[in-house]
Formats: sequence, structure tokens, C-alpha cells
Amino acid sequence: MKYKQLLNSIPDNGVMAIIQRDMDSGGEYFALQLLRILLEENKTVFVFLYEPFTVFRRNCENVGLSITDYLGRNLVIFDVFGSVYHIPSQEEGIHQLTGYMEDSVFIVKLKEWAIKTLESYRGRDIWIFSYTSTGICKLFTKPSVTYKLIWGLRKLLHSTVKCSKTILTLTPLECSEIEDIVYACSDIVIETFVDEGYKRVGLTTKGPDEGESFSLFGRDEE
Repeated sequence: MKYKQLLNSIPDNGVMAIIQRDMDSGGEYFALQLLRILLEENKTVFVFLYEPFTVFRRNCENVGLSITDYLGRNLVIFDVFGSVYHIPSQEEGIHQLTGYMEDSVFIVKLKEWAIKTLESYRGRDIWIFSYTSTGICKLFTKPSVTYKLIWGLRKLLHSTVKCSKTILTLTPLECSEIEDIVYACSDIVIETFVDEGYKRVGLTTKGPDEGESFSLFGRDEE
């Protein structure tokens, strides 16, 4: 399955989840290839970053994506990790919350930030990219509750922008608490594995192409 074909299959205001079943299956890098294509096509992308920015930037570089080329242009990063651990960023295009950051306080501040920020994108099409949702288990004391509350804020998104499409990444071995939420909220689910021949494959387990398997990094993926 080609990357662009997969992106086009996400319905308006829909969600696609990439669930990395095997740690070495490359699901995260497959998702980053999708992000690279979106940015190269000048799509407006909001990245919700649950991991350190340095890790995200390095992994993007591994798929040929230079984040700094797009920050402040068509890429907006909401740095959840930096907000919770109070790691300030001076990079243009990286947004953070400040002050005390207990779970419920985070949700209140996130809602305030979303109301203010999304107003600038009223009536426009945007993409939401989560990297990686697994990180929520490391950042919050009640990850499943917090994650449900974050999902509840999608009403703000739908009432402001013209259309949004979302890509989530998750490694259940590192954060099993939110897997059921991710699966239930997604229109398309792709699970990634390493098969017996050590080939990294994707299997669609929810959506119109349910049951279809494909090579994650085949020659025809552009």
C-alpha cells in the first residue's frame, strides 16, 4: 500500500491508528514517513509530542525529514513532554504550557490553549499527528482518564476547523492502558509486525481494507 493512498483513505474528521505490535516492526518510522509526505505537500500539521523533542527530531531525520524546515510554517508542535517536565523550548513553532501540571490542570490549560490557537485556523483543513501516544503513560498518573479527556476536546476542533484528520501511533507493550480507547476511536487501524522472514509488515485490522497486509517499507511506498 502506498503512503499517499493510505493518507487519502482517512475520512474527513477521521482517525487512523498505527499500533506497533512488535517493537522492531518500524511502525513509528512508517508513521513518520506519512508525516514527511504531509509536510512536503504543505499540509498544516499539529504534532502532539509526548516524547522529548530531541528524540522526535532525530527519528524524523532517520526518514529524511528535517523538522526545522517546517517549524513556524506549516508545522505546529504542542510539546506535552516539555510542558509536563518544564523543559523550555526557544524553537519557533513549538508551543508549551507552563506552571503546575497535574493531570486535571493539564486538561484545563490544554483547552485554553486550543481555544486560542485554533481560532487562527478557523475554516481551514488541518492534520493532527500524535508522537507517540505511548508517552502518555509516562507523563500522567492516570493515563487512561487523561487520554479520554484529551479526546473530549475534539469537539473544539470540529467546531473550529473545516476538516481535521488524525494519525496516532501507539506501542501497547509500553502503554496498554489506552489501547482500547485508541482502537474504539479510530476509523482505520494498522497493526505492525515482524513476520517469520524478518520482514516488517502492516495489517489493517479495522477499516474498509480490513484484512489487507502489506510491506511497510516496500519500493513503491511513495
